[in-house]
Amino acid sequence: MMPSTRYPYTKKVNVVEVIHGVEIQDPFRWLEDLDSTEVRKWIEEQNALTISLLNTLPWRKEIQEELMGIYQSKVILLPIICKERYFFFTREVGQRHAVLNMSEGKFDLEKARIILDPNTFSEDGTVALDWYYPSLDGSYIAYGKSEKGSERSVLHILNVDSGEHLPETIPNTQWSTVAWLEDCSGFYYTWNSDNVKYIPRVRFHELGSDPKEDPMIFGEGLPEGIWPGIYPSSDGRYLFLAVAEGWIRNDLYVKDLLEDGEFIPIAVGKEGKFFADAIEGSLIIQTNCKAPMYRILKTDLDDPREENWREIIPEGKGVIKRFQIIGRKLVISLKENTYYRLLVYTLEGEFLYEIKLPSIGRVDFTGRWDKDEMFYMFSSFVYPPALFRYDLSDRKQEKIFQQDVKISPSEYDTKLIFYKSKDGTKVPMYIIHKKNLKLNGNNPTILSGYGGFALGREPAFLKSFIPWLSRGGVYAVACIRGGDEFGEEWHKAGIRDKKQNVFDDFIAAAEWLIENSYTNPSKLAIWGASNGGLLVGAVLTQRPDLFKAVVCKVPLLDMLRYHKFLVAGLWVSEYGSPEDPEEFKWLISYSPYHHVVEGRTNPAVFFRAAKSDGRVHPMHAMKMAAKMQTYGKGGPFLLYVEPKAGHGTGKPLDMFVKGEADCLAFVVWQLNLPFLK
Repeated sequence: MMPSTRYPYTKKVNVVEVIHGVEIQDPFRWLEDLDSTEVRKWIEEQNALTISLLNTLPWRKEIQEELMGIYQSKVILLPIICKERYFFFTREVGQRHAVLNMSEGKFDLEKARIILDPNTFSEDGTVALDWYYPSLDGSYIAYGKSEKGSERSVLHILNVDSGEHLPETIPNTQWSTVAWLEDCSGFYYTWNSDNVKYIPRVRFHELGSDPKEDPMIFGEGLPEGIWPGIYPSSDGRYLFLAVAEGWIRNDLYVKDLLEDGEFIPIAVGKEGKFFADAIEGSLIIQTNCKAPMYRILKTDLDDPREENWREIIPEGKGVIKRFQIIGRKLVISLKENTYYRLLVYTLEGEFLYEIKLPSIGRVDFTGRWDKDEMFYMFSSFVYPPALFRYDLSDRKQEKIFQQDVKISPSEYDTKLIFYKSKDGTKVPMYIIHKKNLKLNGNNPTILSGYGGFALGREPAFLKSFIPWLSRGGVYAVACIRGGDEFGEEWHKAGIRDKKQNVFDDFIAAAEWLIENSYTNPSKLAIWGASNGGLLVGAVLTQRPDLFKAVVCKVPLLDMLRYHKFLVAGLWVSEYGSPEDPEEFKWLISYSPYHHVVEGRTNPAVFFRAAKSDGRVHPMHAMKMAAKMQTYGKGGPFLLYVEPKAGHGTGKPLDMFVKGEADCLAFVVWQLNLPFLK
């Protein structure tokens, strides 16, 4: 029997705004003020209601314990190699955060020593290690540390040999990139010049100096929404400067660190994204300019103008995800029909061979430009992440480690199907379930998606859904437009004025699952986070009849005010600006908060947000929950605002697992499923 729901009182304030001639009512705008005592009390009441309801679910504890057992299995991640030093993260059973280790001479798990342990940063685990950059020889590390998931990093500098920290720290280094000088006397870094928005600039820090005196190298006068990032060449001699404008294009410059001089333009004012590396006087460039699936170019460092570019690997049918110079060869990850291949070429673009992967899945890799040793991490939906060492000279490989998760891949089927969206576009979807599934139209199913920022869905390990799959649940992943599954054109087909394609693709995926007897609307839940939260929020308001339950995490939902909060001004290139009359029309046509219809019956919704989220303001989930509780029928419509967390990065393991378990328990409740072993 489902527990009853009585929502806390939520006042309505008569806020009416006329935008481009359209009257917009916003009765819950007062919830945007997180510093208000009234708002804090409202959040506490909402949280208390949600927890009281979840506490009545007998399977909630079972799911949480099962997930904790899965997530507590030992983890080892890809190393960063700095000459003879290997830096890598491990997490042992019982640890809330992964620990940074270092071994010398070779990658050696037994002889490695701990360099940084984020588990010692705070008692409750809410201070996190955000990022780290070793010097070229591994003698120093610059790293970022932040509280409560805010990602508002403070840069610290560690002497690896002595274990001592330098006295200087640098605040406002949110999502910083760092490039060390070869002699370790200092580093270039990106620094946020605004305490609220994200407006980074490039500065230089000399070790031992006062960071307040660090000179500005690049970025003065750049408008909001354009941001620079830096990275060194593989050999450390050159500094690359990428100046991004949204997720569509960037300019690229290079600077010789051994000579005094300015940045030399490589690609400026062109339509497309550019990444480069340097080796022995040559530039290797990856770009989707004039090639939506990406191509690889080569040119001389002395004169890298476009007229001197030579195409060495042309655009093909798969998306070139990235390249790295390893052992004086080009190693390329290719994404083809959403899954990965690993290919090896000469520096002139001659194909040598393909590295055989365990199965269809996703892969990441690393190595050094002057060593044949390479490491790659492979996983798939039901194949736990595994770390491999590969030798590019003799082509021998060994599995070093695989996460010990109790799942047998042979017990599951993974299908990749293509279905037609509303406009006839063929869209891929993965469907994962236990073998011998009966297509009786009554299988409990979770459908997820993302659809934005050129972040495609891939066959990544489904850790959070093992309890679901092991009990006969179906999990489906719709690889909808807005991602990079088929290159930049696939991305552009799901942004700005074409955003509705994303929602149509997702709706069509749900309809396909129903029409092909996998499930029915009473057994179908949808699940999305961040931009994926916008996805499920929009689909919830457009087709409430199609789903029984919705998990909507750290979402964007008020698309007429999203750009006014935190770093969201960066996303105008993806969504459009409400300040522009034409772009306002795109946004108002689907903005979920503005499409809640009074009296309409809706599926149950679990909104999760985080008070310290530095990316998506929790007001989105709060206002949407308030509006649905006030005007909607059906439900329940629950809200939980995590008090000491952010967008997701840096959460202690126990907090993360508890959140995942609560979402899964909510779905089990709403789909009315037995969940006993």
